[in-house]
Amino acid sequence: MTDDAAPRPRIGTMAVGLGSYWSQFAGMKDAVLDAHRRLCALVSPHGQLVEAGLVDKAASARIAGDTFQREDVDLVFVQLATYANSETLLPAIRALDVPVVLLNVQPQRKLDMARVTGIGDWLASGVTPSSLPEMTNVLIRLGKRFDVLTGHLDNDLELADSLATWCRLATLCRRLRTQSIGLLGRPFAGMMDLNIDETHLFKQLGSFVDHRHWDELVAEMDAVTPAEQAAGVAELRRIFPASGSLTEAEFAAAGTVTAAVQRFVARHNLCAISSHYDGPVQGRHAELLAALNPALSVLNAAGIACPVEADIKVAVAMLLLKTLGGSATLAELYSMDFDDDVVIIGHSGAGDPAISREPARLAMSEVFHGKSGKGYLTQFFPGPGPVTLLSMTQGADGDFQLVAAEGEIVPGPTLQLGDTNARVRFPQGLRRFVNEWSRPGPTHHGVLGYGHHAEGLRAASIALNLPLQMVTP
Repeated sequence: MTDDAAPRPRIGTMAVGLGSYWSQFAGMKDAVLDAHRRLCALVSPHGQLVEAGLVDKAASARIAGDTFQREDVDLVFVQLATYANSETLLPAIRALDVPVVLLNVQPQRKLDMARVTGIGDWLASGVTPSSLPEMTNVLIRLGKRFDVLTGHLDNDLELADSLATWCRLATLCRRLRTQSIGLLGRPFAGMMDLNIDETHLFKQLGSFVDHRHWDELVAEMDAVTPAEQAAGVAELRRIFPASGSLTEAEFAAAGTVTAAVQRFVARHNLCAISSHYDGPVQGRHAELLAALNPALSVLNAAGIACPVEADIKVAVAMLLLKTLGGSATLAELYSMDFDDDVVIIGHSGAGDPAISREPARLAMSEVFHGKSGKGYLTQFFPGPGPVTLLSMTQGADGDFQLVAAEGEIVPGPTLQLGDTNARVRFPQGLRRFVNEWSRPGPTHHGVLGYGHHAEGLRAASIALNLPLQMVTP
């Protein structure tokens, strides 16, 4: 994801402790504050910190809560720096509708028993988990969504990675509520699984669907400057190096479309474009559609989700998987190979260049199967390795939810028809996977990305308030 595509999240931080300790144990407060400074140093590279400092009674917790509300935080990290009663937590988060992450983090890997000569020494460095069950109990009773991270401040790489993941999810939360999902056209007619209640999407995720018109993109094409066109051509050549058959004029035309969609995203402050064209294809509209797939692939590379067939739900899933693992390409179940026990998974249209382990290519097609127009197909070449398949769907109650599975891309022949596709094996086997994947009603579109992200998706389920169903053996 590019820096331009991702606004910096606002991360609330606070340490909690029992106020009566400070007068009883000399030096303890300073030790707690030092540990909190070290914790904030781990978080600060990943977002804009909103620091409430040390909270040790209900009054200071209320002040912390006012600060977090005023600064519009996306996430609150609460460091359990020593024992603290829950009055230090609840007033700070009662009015917030953001995830709370309790940090059960010791200053060191273990107590140095030889140096723990007094109660204050112990309370300042080794009692962080004591109030954790109390805090989780009251958060549950308040109906707050929360997570728990346990670790230490002595170069704990697992803790650092978890903190970074939560900050990336906070970035996604901010994107979804401060940027819009652009809708060009309408969902593919008859694909009723793609239809959604946009008001319910706004209610659950804060995501606004901005209905735009194809003529606006044509107008952006007419406004592209020579410098913008040249930059678009350079991006296309970088992403599609195996496209030597294209002439300079063809690259220039595609560069204009690429620059136009980039201008369109900036003008309307978009985090995604879900699009589908259905109608007469002529003139400038024909030029636009011909190069739209490679242009939208450039946006995918930059962290702007661009699914075809105007699927809005899968745009959110693409943003999520890209946030967690750096790659997210549109995918559906293509074919089954019972001999090799694999599913062929792929999709036509724009893809994510990050999925390709070989030079990507463009190929002209005289028809977009089942759709209007003709133009360039984008083919990326996924390589072997662990992958996650993710879908966002909508239940009978109208609520959105996540369905995911972990598998592995394996070597073998794939379709060479201009579409991106891969051979994916799942641990429960082909038959069971297809059945178990389909039963929750994930819609026919999903997203495929490198890496196993069950733990990250569990955190995302909390951050986005989206129930998660893992399709596992």
